[in-house]
Amino acid sequence: MRSGLPSVRTLLCHSGTTGLLLLLSTVTSSCTGFVLTPPQGGLVSTLLSTTTATTTRTTCNTCTQKPVLLQPLFSSYLESLELSGSRSMTFSTDATSPSPATGSGTSLKYIPVLSLHHADTIANKVIECCDRNGFNPVSVYVLDHAGHTLVSKRMDGCSPVGIPDFARAKAFSCIVNKYPSRTFRDRYTTGDVSAKFCQLTGMVAISQGQMAPFPGGILVTDENQVIVGAVGVSGAAGDEDEYCAIRGVVESKFGLSTVPENHSCSTVKD
Repeated sequence: MRSGLPSVRTLLCHSGTTGLLLLLSTVTSSCTGFVLTPPQGGLVSTLLSTTTATTTRTTCNTCTQKPVLLQPLFSSYLESLELSGSRSMTFSTDATSPSPATGSGTSLKYIPVLSLHHADTIANKVIECCDRNGFNPVSVYVLDHAGHTLVSKRMDGCSPVGIPDFARAKAFSCIVNKYPSRTFRDRYTTGDVSAKFCQLTGMVAISQGQMAPFPGGILVTDENQVIVGAVGVSGAAGDEDEYCAIRGVVESKFGLSTVPENHSCSTVKD
């Protein structure tokens, strides 16, 4: 098959893609010269809307073999899927903008993500908060839900050595653990301290120093409490770092939430 193959991609079946390809392979396996020739409007729209089977067929360029009618084959295939209980199918006649299936089990999961604009705005608001409260200059990192850096900024006067690494490690700890960097410290320094502390230091070591168990890293979630990223701040006191991170998200006014929601800073001047 040659020129007609791209149009086949306009039919999206989340539960039967393999079967569909096998069907097409079966139709054309007897001859290498078959070319799909869908009429105007697309192969899928024709297969789903026409009442006759005379408009969509294959033709052979290399032999005199009789053309094969595709519409009945596709109809039979779709009926077999329906009978087998597969109902999570979505079809699109536009190959450039397919519609995702809405069913469960075989449908794709769409995860909300922070854009560069979101991250840059949050970082700027963190710096504004730090500046107006008179805290020591800080570095800020904004990571996406997978722990990749979207934006990093360092205020004038903030040490270029160590502090930026601390800020990223705080944010990265949030992504790994799914809770704030303050909680990372608290969970492993209470109760049976010796055993828990060994686990904490082991986690930091295994991550090759990419995790930091002290305040200044927060999670960022959407309206459905789905984690979309993390913010890490370092350079001021730990409570001040955390306060700036929280205010940076809140003051960005994107409708995002933070974990924790409340700060523990006693030196706020706002």
